[in-house]
Amino acid sequence: MRLFISILIMLLLFSGCVSKPSIELVSSSVDFSNEEERLGGIGITSGEKNGEIIVPTALSYNFIFKNIGKKRLGSAENLNKQTFDYDDGIKVHIEPNEKLKAVSEEIMGVNIFNFDEEGRHNSELGTGVTGVPIIEPNQEGTYTLDFILGANKDHPEIRVLPSAEQLEILKGNAMEASLIVSIEGEEVAHFDLSNLN
Repeated sequence: MRLFISILIMLLLFSGCVSKPSIELVSSSVDFSNEEERLGGIGITSGEKNGEIIVPTALSYNFIFKNIGKKRLGSAENLNKQTFDYDDGIKVHIEPNEKLKAVSEEIMGVNIFNFDEEGRHNSELGTGVTGVPIIEPNQEGTYTLDFILGANKDHPEIRVLPSAEQLEILKGNAMEASLIVSIEGEEVAHFDLSNLN
């Protein structure tokens, strides 16, 4: 009887390990970006600069993952028509530690990594995520997370960018965070970015 229970426990543990998706973080980096194609721009509609486009600057995280398991990760069957992404696809997000939260709040006045849509609109900030909803076995997927920081020109629809010194402090602490990968609301991987550098 004791042998049967031991074997049953081993089988349950083994089946739990086999069913969990396997994802590896191949590379991670953070830098500033002001690519109009990705971040968009705000048009000036009056005055001597009429027609000029102001492109914001973002703190941009870039990650490459590899599916090292035998099963496909994510799916692309349930398109969310409000967010234009797949509810059943791979999702990634940054969870800042206390140090990064404090730096963000000091420089930006808010925690740029965690606030609701109303707070984001009122702060004249925005975010964006690009990536693939599916990674097949033995394949890689690239993901970019953009956190809008402002623009280097004055405009009523976007805040002015912090100073170069403040931006460097923010960038210097940007990896004081965890990267969470989830599928359909279930966490499948958790990477401590502060231990990677």
